[in-house]
Amino acid sequence: MTAFSNLLNETQSYEILASVHYPIAARMAVDLGFKYGMVGGSVASLSMLGTPDLMLLTSTELCDLVKRTSQSSSLKIIVDGDAGYGNALNTMRTVVELEMAGATAVTIEDTNLPIAYRQTKTKLISQQEQIDKLSAALDARRSDSFGIIARTQIVSGEDIGAVAERVFQYSEVGVDGICLAGVNDPEQLELISKASSKPKMLINYGRKNTLTEEMYARFNIKLLLNGHSPFESSIVATYHALSELSGRTPSDNELHYKSLIGRYTEERWFDSSLKRYLRIFG
Repeated sequence: MTAFSNLLNETQSYEILASVHYPIAARMAVDLGFKYGMVGGSVASLSMLGTPDLMLLTSTELCDLVKRTSQSSSLKIIVDGDAGYGNALNTMRTVVELEMAGATAVTIEDTNLPIAYRQTKTKLISQQEQIDKLSAALDARRSDSFGIIARTQIVSGEDIGAVAERVFQYSEVGVDGICLAGVNDPEQLELISKASSKPKMLINYGRKNTLTEEMYARFNIKLLLNGHSPFESSIVATYHALSELSGRTPSDNELHYKSLIGRYTEERWFDSSLKRYLRIFG
């Protein structure tokens, strides 16, 4: 068992991840009692480029953000490494750079990224390719204090048994933990926990948490991310402050994160570009 696995297993109950995207937020999180933080891929793209989460951010830009955030406090930063920013060799470089940047762990997902030409639905790479990516990531790290977490999700229309099989295969590679996006049904988690006893990380994206303390312990869930509300609130607060500085008072209808982020990330232009250049409609 690795040093990072031991760290998770020693955690009493589970830890809420503080979504952070700059040094002051990380220091605030520590002051408020958080032990772990998360630098999300979508938040990194939005905060550094002002663009939607379409894999336009480079691994170098991500590592720069992580370095400034992780080295500003004692918060243990887990990084959304997307799909490793390329193939297995790209994944190795991403792991090396993130470890050097001071991150505590990285999640590597099995989603086919970036979006392919005419790809209209979420697609996963093959199990074998993900296994090779995870193996490469494990070989690339310099210390087993740096965690490698395999991330997967339920694809629309997929049987939970297929997810459990992926989790089992990824666990056999020797990763330190399993990250599950959008999986919070007790029956699903029961099946997945039978496939792997590895520490689990759940990403709920704001969904209502229906799990009990007993379930967290039984399924070995150690980390929980409930979305990126700190970043979302900061966008709304910034617009409100700038509106007042400009001499106008914003209406309640204007102070909504989704509408603001859509407007100021040029969402319509990107949607149009997806249709025009990638032939992705809907």
